[in-house]
Amino acid sequence: MAVEDEEPEPGTDRPELTVVADMSLCDGYGECVKAAPAVFALDDDGYVLIKDPNVSEEEEARVIRAVSRCPKGVLTLLADGKPVDIP
Repeated sequence: MAVEDEEPEPGTDRPELTVVADMSLCDGYGECVKAAPAVFALDDDGYVLIKDPNVSEEEEARVIRAVSRCPKGVLTLLADGKPVDIP
């Protein structure tokens, strides 16, 4: 018998977060790598590479910091595929 009033497991109501980059804007400042080195790297030409676009709960705060610090607005955080407004 299923109990419908059970609380959802922690973390199951968290939206799926992904990060994307508009490479036409990147000037290679590297602020993203400084903020979240587990998620971002620079390629041989000095432009951002996203190691894994799926943002873990563990990396969420660092990715938000990276998105907000990018001086060219290259990065966008998506929640369930929709852009997140980060001040």
